[in-house]
Amino acid sequence: MAAETTKIPRWKLVAGYGAFSLFAFVLCLFLTFPYDTLRGRAVDAAADAGYALRIGSLRPGLRGLTASQVRLSKVPNGMSPELRSMLTNPTALLPGVEDLGEPLTIDSVAVRPSLFPLGVAFHLDMLGGSVAGTVGGLSDVQVAVKLSELDPSKGNLKGFSGMDLVGKLQGTLNVAMPKTRGQPDLSQANGQLVLDTKQLVIQGGNIMVPMYGTPTPMDLPRIALGDVDARFKIEKGLGTVETMQARSEDLEIQGSGTVKFGQRIDVSQPDMTFKLRTEPEFVKRLGLIGAGLSILPPDKEDPKFRVAHLGGFFNRPTFGPPRTQMR
Repeated sequence: MAAETTKIPRWKLVAGYGAFSLFAFVLCLFLTFPYDTLRGRAVDAAADAGYALRIGSLRPGLRGLTASQVRLSKVPNGMSPELRSMLTNPTALLPGVEDLGEPLTIDSVAVRPSLFPLGVAFHLDMLGGSVAGTVGGLSDVQVAVKLSELDPSKGNLKGFSGMDLVGKLQGTLNVAMPKTRGQPDLSQANGQLVLDTKQLVIQGGNIMVPMYGTPTPMDLPRIALGDVDARFKIEKGLGTVETMQARSEDLEIQGSGTVKFGQRIDVSQPDMTFKLRTEPEFVKRLGLIGAGLSILPPDKEDPKFRVAHLGGFFNRPTFGPPRTQMR
């Protein structure tokens, strides 16, 4: 008796060939993708901005093309051709922190194509939390970013920024920017910025402050900012404060005003008023800064608060009594 022939259903054949084709495509992509070329372009782009970028590994992942063990640092003495060449060579022996700067460490960066909007979606695992969003658009450049449960005490943020912070950071940014001469124009942007922090404390550190256009180091005292709630509405390049308040055992801050955005954030012009109520022990701890706060005029509506104005440009800010008080 002849053996009975088992016929495989057509749909199973189609599904099997389809699965094999997909597996073969992914395997070929994994083996032949120009990872070194992409790594070199990313390092060059960072170097053009004066940053040293180092990537531990670059491979496909569940969220897209994934880079792990990423380190980004501001080069203190400028990017030389020799240093750029070493950064683009994954086998080169790199110099130390003195030449590369303190790095911000990022656990992983994943990038994949996005359909809505048409562009790129990204996801970063960093500072014990995540940063996710999209960048793209056909006419306007649309940017959407969400910060989730970031812990500023992690990832060597202290070494990278100079500020010793603890607390939790969350927030969202949604902005659409038309293009001017082919480039996104922040001065015509529309959108919203929301920042929400919990138990935020500056424990100290040292930062560079542009004093009269000259970068000047400043030691930071301990400042408890507490829970910060800030919301900006952006219309045609003008950001308006909808809510800005912070309260802690050290101080209470209420902010209002606007920011006129330039094509770059550093040349944007703040025109903001702050009401500050500080505790006496906190003012003593501030030293000379506290003495400066004590000369600010009291608020006419509530004398427990003092009033200050932030003006100038973000790269050359001015902070002092309101302009009406200076006349």
